Amino acid sequence: MERIVTAAQMKACDSGTIGGIGVPSMVLMERAALACALEVIKEADRTVGAKRILCVVGSGNNGGDGAACARILALKGYKADLCVVGSEEHFTEEMRQQMRICRNLGIREIPPRDIGGYDIYVDCIFGIGLTRDVQGRYADVIAAINRENAYVVAADIPSGIHADTGAVMGCAIQADVTVTMQFKKAGLLLNPGAKYAGRVKAADIGITDRFLPEDGPQIHSLLPQDAELLLPARQSDGNKGSFGKILVIAGSYGMCGASYLCALAALRTGAGMVKIVAPEENREILQTLLPEAILGLYEDAESAVRAADEGISWADAVCMGPGLGKGDLSRQVVLHVLSTCSLPLVIDADGLNIIADLKTFPRVLSERVYLTPHLVEMARLTRLPVSRLKEDPIAHALHFAEETGAVVLMKDARTVTAYPDGRAFINCSGNSGMATAGSGDVLSGILTALVGRGCDPDTVAALSAYLHGEAGDRAMERLGPDYMNASDIIKGLSPE
Repeated sequence: MERIVTAAQMKACDSGTIGGIGVPSMVLMERAALACALEVIKEADRTVGAKRILCVVGSGNNGGDGAACARILALKGYKADLCVVGSEEHFTEEMRQQMRICRNLGIREIPPRDIGGYDIYVDCIFGIGLTRDVQGRYADVIAAINRENAYVVAADIPSGIHADTGAVMGCAIQADVTVTMQFKKAGLLLNPGAKYAGRVKAADIGITDRFLPEDGPQIHSLLPQDAELLLPARQSDGNKGSFGKILVIAGSYGMCGASYLCALAALRTGAGMVKIVAPEENREILQTLLPEAILGLYEDAESAVRAADEGISWADAVCMGPGLGKGDLSRQVVLHVLSTCSLPLVIDADGLNIIADLKTFPRVLSERVYLTPHLVEMARLTRLPVSRLKEDPIAHALHFAEETGAVVLMKDARTVTAYPDGRAFINCSGNSGMATAGSGDVLSGILTALVGRGCDPDTVAALSAYLHGEAGDRAMERLGPDYMNASDIIKGLSPE
């Protein structure tokens, strides 16, 4: 898995490498500049004809990266110019040295007013330390670059993007590729930062993680190879009871689709057996759609509680909530299960909405519970507006996980999984075609199946989000994002 850092964590690693180990700052800058230059060269050499390249630099060390990049490109024979946007009186010592070298070599400098007309731009205006909105000449230069029909390489992070949250600080560079130094920053993976960053490449420039602070969030992202490693091995001598008995308490009259999708996803994720607790009215539909499932049917609150208890005594893991509704019967079942179930419990959809109505709900949750809210459901649970949650999704998800003791999968285009111990995962698989009815029910089924199969509890929630997105990516390859539905995502759980 890949370590993701905040701006403060990156600065600690950077200063520790320089001051604690003794690697000169200029050495790190040269390696950062070379990484950017190599990415520029790839684009410059991709098509016939010389490309005009402009490195646009600010006053800080990010600007120093850009000045060094312009020099490297010029010495290799490329038409590379410099545009200094920052004030010389604010140059860092490293930036001052790099500009002195460029001027000794005669690297052409152009004023910001002449910024147009280049084929490739290297954005080195601001680094990861930006904390206030971009204004004045900086905003004008960013707008001018964005208006050009050109290829843009951002150094470390697109100027104007908050390194921790991905927020646009007034305005931001729209990059085609971002060459980020050593570790990806959270703001490059979270929207809207992810949309501005384009393709993100982490360049090894020699900074060590030895100086990562112990406090603060521990953020990771799963890589494709992690999924295979984290899945439990399937025993050759196992039977259907060996691979997880999954209870799905879901669906209501006229709403059996959610229970079907959740249960089918659990089976396709390798669960050995699935039992659905559902209203009697859904019997015929469920038996037709999913004959592999066992049914626990009910007609009233008393029989619903009894069916839930029988299922819990049989199961290894429980999913509760998809399509359940918020009526009195559903509320009684949810509260009963919360107070009596000691199994791992995934709560989704209407289960979350019922919990959100409880004034003291955090006290009924614990680390055995997995919550899978989308942003509107998370807003109900936290009493915070969606806009506030989007400002810093990692911080809000971690705070809620710590408050409740539950594992939280806050679903969005980039799902954030938060653990009560301060660990968080940003999921980078998936696509816009997954924004379709029933997609969340599929995720709940995947998660419950993996929990029931005995996946490592430290990573099972993040793994579920990754596999869900990977299945959606396979579906998109077949159908395109406009034609996908939840059933297609389930089909995508199979590699073929």
